[in-house]
Amino acid sequence: MSNRATKILPHHRFSHSLGAPLARVQGTIAHVFEAPDNHHGANHQHFTVTISAVLKFDGGDEDINGQTVFVAVRFGDDEGLDHEIPDLKAGEPIELQGEYIPIASAYLTDDNSNPVLPVLHFTHHPVGYVMYKGVHYS
Repeated sequence: MSNRATKILPHHRFSHSLGAPLARVQGTIAHVFEAPDNHHGANHQHFTVTISAVLKFDGGDEDINGQTVFVAVRFGDDEGLDHEIPDLKAGEPIELQGEYIPIASAYLTDDNSNPVLPVLHFTHHPVGYVMYKGVHYS
């Protein structure tokens, strides 16, 4: 399976886009990993989310409801969030939007935090966001 969307979407014009489908999901944080020092030239928070509701899935035809996905939220520079999302905890509800990368295109990260799950990528402006404890992060 390819990570490419089934059609061209507006967010594909951005440099961090992988040309993947756009997914907006609600779920529960399954695990929060210790933050790596630097991941692909930037700081990221790594965690997994079990999807309980798919609010939008544009450009894809896979059923992602019920899947656990790996999330790496970029922060601390002008390409990601201004700062880390505080107090991320397993068991807490969360809403996210980003590009969906299927397991066939996922890979083990350098710090071994992604146990090779599907990935929700680009969860920051100008494409994605995170909604956690009533606060919108983009």
